[in-house]
Amino acid sequence: MIRPEQLLGDVLRRWWIILLATLAAATVAYVGTASQEKTYTVSVRVMAIASPPDYWLDLYAKNRLASYKDLINNWSFVNFALTEAGLDLDPGLAQSKLELGHNPDSNIIQIVANDTEPVRAAAIVNALATGFVLQNELDNERLVAQVEEIEERYAGRVNMVQLETANPPTVASGPRVRVNTLAGAVLGFAAGLLIVFGLIYLDDTLRSREQVERYLERPLLAVAPEAATPRGGGGV
Repeated sequence: MIRPEQLLGDVLRRWWIILLATLAAATVAYVGTASQEKTYTVSVRVMAIASPPDYWLDLYAKNRLASYKDLINNWSFVNFALTEAGLDLDPGLAQSKLELGHNPDSNIIQIVANDTEPVRAAAIVNALATGFVLQNELDNERLVAQVEEIEERYAGRVNMVQLETANPPTVASGPRVRVNTLAGAVLGFAAGLLIVFGLIYLDDTLRSREQVERYLERPLLAVAPEAATPRGGGGV
């Protein structure tokens, strides 16, 4: 069994292996991340509001918003929204950049776009948010038209409100060079430690009197001194 102080000494003797592995992994992570294109993240929130405020109508708004989340990430709707906004963009390209978040507790859908072009990302989320509000209004009109006799208790409706307008960001959200470089350094350090521990485990060299007596269970009788090298460098 290797004692802790001996293990620490063996690790310190091979410090250069750990350092080399750390620097190599950090360099690979830095070069790989820095070579990637910058990406920008833009988001817009849309809230469903029951009008007038009512528990059952609010519950209906939650369910309706959950179903509309899938509507946004749909080629037909994306095409409709881009056309309404007058944007000459490929719906498939715009859809590939979308991410959607849904918070049922606050009746909010978050429309997020990740793109290498910040202006295009902002245009996409604004167009989809505006199109979503418009689509909801059209659905409201259709629902009202389907009712033959509108009673007073059917005066409520679910309105969609765009909470903000997205502007093109000036700061990129990725790639995260520092974070990835630090993560690479940590992984390299861990790999270096594993290599050192492997070398220590495979190394059966006895380096001291204590090691000889402990592993061989025999007393050390004598130690042969190292041969001195002639200063002149010549042979006899």
